[in-house]
Amino acid sequence: MKKIIFITREGYALAGARIRCHGFARELSKFGVQTEVFSFADDLKAKFGEEEKQMSLSRKLKLNLIAFKRLSKENKNCIFFLQRLNYHSLAPIALNLLGKNKLIFDCDDWNIRENHQYHLGIWPSSKMEYFTRKIAKHADIFIAASRFLKEYFGRFSKNAFYLPTGVDTKRFVPDKETEKNEIIFSWTGTVFHPEMHDNLTFILDCFATLTKKHKNIRLYLAGAGQYYNKIAEIVGKSRLLDNVKVFPWINPDNIPEHLNSIDIGLLPLTENSYFNKSKSPTKLFEYMAMAKPTVCSRIGEAESIIIEGKTGLMASGKDEFISQMERLINDVQLRKSIGLNARKEVEERYSLNILGEKLHTIIRNL
Repeated sequence: MKKIIFITREGYALAGARIRCHGFARELSKFGVQTEVFSFADDLKAKFGEEEKQMSLSRKLKLNLIAFKRLSKENKNCIFFLQRLNYHSLAPIALNLLGKNKLIFDCDDWNIRENHQYHLGIWPSSKMEYFTRKIAKHADIFIAASRFLKEYFGRFSKNAFYLPTGVDTKRFVPDKETEKNEIIFSWTGTVFHPEMHDNLTFILDCFATLTKKHKNIRLYLAGAGQYYNKIAEIVGKSRLLDNVKVFPWINPDNIPEHLNSIDIGLLPLTENSYFNKSKSPTKLFEYMAMAKPTVCSRIGEAESIIIEGKTGLMASGKDEFISQMERLINDVQLRKSIGLNARKEVEERYSLNILGEKLHTIIRNL
């Protein structure tokens, strides 16, 4: 194994690039593998996140031409690790089709319409779903960040593997707990889509109900995105949400410090959609690494990660979500035991050093 280049269109601020590229690259380098991260956002100054929609087609094609020239200089022993399928995929896929470099396709998101179908069984209503199938089949290795993606697209690949996003347990280390009168709930992340806005309004509804009975609870929200700004407006106008603190975007490197100030993590999902089922829950791994108990919806990947009552609490619907939040409010020992068990679980199964070793084994066989 000579060299692996991780190729992403996103910047370090987003988990796809930060963990699945920079994080995995760092872990592979421990095995003597030469690694490099090639980010269209960081290296070519491309827009990413919500701003990506501002880029024209000609701009995207120009960036791919630059990337093609850059990547074509690598020898045939260099392996391309393509993080997600999007406009940045053209250059590495073209070189792979020309027989120059092997290709690993890493899929950690559902950037496909929900109601896709194949008309007459052959004509796809979603080109992105169609090409994701094709690239999963063509790539030398297909890696899925969630069990749902592994099941859905892995059937088209001869070499499909499950590798969750995980967390760097050397950076996410809990401080010693200090006594305080307040109990702080937390949610962090980007709010780029309407589904995420619905998840946050769900949290606000649950929290507002609990504040009528519990005066010592607080809710910290930290994020960014156009829909996050709408959440901030809702908080500002509601008297029931006086105990909610809205933080601006927190630099990912500062998230451990922020999470040390909270007591309970929240991971609500309101819709049983492809989008929600495909996510590898970065926030959940971070809460667990910080020894924080988390209340999660019984949708998607969290249901396969959490051991109910031991490493977290699960809920279906608003009433049960409120009930599980209240269990943790009333039982400090339950909070502590779940937090400690959660930390142990990520150390043994979801830490980057464990996942990096698995990735090294997968690629070594290639």
